[in-house]
Amino acid sequence: MPADDEDLRRDFEAFMKENDRELASVARRYAGFNGLPEAAGKDIAQDALCIAWGAWGKKLAGADCGRRIAFVYAAMSYKAREEQRSRRRAGELQDPSDMVNFEENGASYEDRHLARTALRVLSDAMAKLPDEERLILDLAIACVSRGQIAAQLGVATTNVTTKLHRARKKLRRSIDPDVLAELGIGRGGNPAGGAQ
Repeated sequence: MPADDEDLRRDFEAFMKENDRELASVARRYAGFNGLPEAAGKDIAQDALCIAWGAWGKKLAGADCGRRIAFVYAAMSYKAREEQRSRRRAGELQDPSDMVNFEENGASYEDRHLARTALRVLSDAMAKLPDEERLILDLAIACVSRGQIAAQLGVATTNVTTKLHRARKKLRRSIDPDVLAELGIGRGGNPAGGAQ
């Protein structure tokens, strides 16, 4: 193996080791949010890292950690949606609300019902967004900064802010105002979370 290939491999392994827990956690969230079993998170993470390795020498070798993470998150989002489509065609898709064990948290029946409804409504509303807006919202939910999202997508940060605002606005329009109020994400609320 040439020296530069060995350096790339070491750099990639160091990145994975440094970010292992965070990447695994985000992959599980993508799996759950797309109605996939938690175990699918491992496959999503592995597939996304394979995509990242393929781009490592070309795009990511000299990039900062934030851009690398944003690239992997974008790949995870893509792989989770791809797996969701595949399972939907095969009739194997789970309802995201069935995957949350609220009983362990000691939540009341009403809180559990509200949380399940919220997951279902939000998942359905996000599925209706255009791919780019959904990806930006996915990355914002995963707490990727707008600057990192912009770097990954090759657009200006203001463009990301605008698309994120549009996506949130579409979510608010597609979700019943009473549900938004119950969820605490009505006017002035932030359904996407995300870092600035």
